Amino acid sequence: MNSTRQLVNERAPTEVVDLERRAAPRQKRSQVRIAKIVAATKTLLERGDVDAITTSTVAAEAGVPVSSVYRYFPNIYSIHRTILEEFKTETDRIVTTIMEDPDEQDWKVSLSGMIFGLRQLVASNPSYGAVFRLTLTTHELRTVREAWNLRLAGFLADRWRKGLDGFHGGNPDVVARMTVEIYCAAEVLIFETRDRPADAEIYFTEALMALQRYLAPYLD
Repeated sequence: MNSTRQLVNERAPTEVVDLERRAAPRQKRSQVRIAKIVAATKTLLERGDVDAITTSTVAAEAGVPVSSVYRYFPNIYSIHRTILEEFKTETDRIVTTIMEDPDEQDWKVSLSGMIFGLRQLVASNPSYGAVFRLTLTTHELRTVREAWNLRLAGFLADRWRKGLDGFHGGNPDVVARMTVEIYCAAEVLIFETRDRPADAEIYFTEALMALQRYLAPYLD
């Protein structure tokens, strides 16, 4: 994700929305306050009604003045972006650990492990799923999701461009992008049915099957 990126708010075309967090302070007290603000936002995201979350509700949940929120974050989207950055870091760790395992040669096993790992990440951190879903519905965060998708697709395309996983017969960039888009669409469905485990399991199974069938002509 580009740390200098700014997005145009489509609801107010003349307004530029800054997603960049203020410079990270060195004082421990300030760092603790930032952590409280982010933790409070996660709590609100996990409770639902994400559209009602504002800097004021975050401040109230964190037990700090609204001015403290603005001291570190220019707007609520900047806080959401900070959470997305955490999600990206954890996602990168899961993907690289599984896909770069030298002892695993079966791409279906690797794919299943990667998808299961990402699913467990969202399941154990509901705020990640909630803020990820926001990237699909919120203008200010749409480009952040796009950058994340391109980055993950780039990782897969680089592997397949080298012929890893037995890739053949297709454009690695296109196939990688389609793979990520299929996964992201399924992740939203799985997150939205998290309160119905049986349904979530069905969507997970179907998503895995869809990805395997899509990739089979290129990786088998």
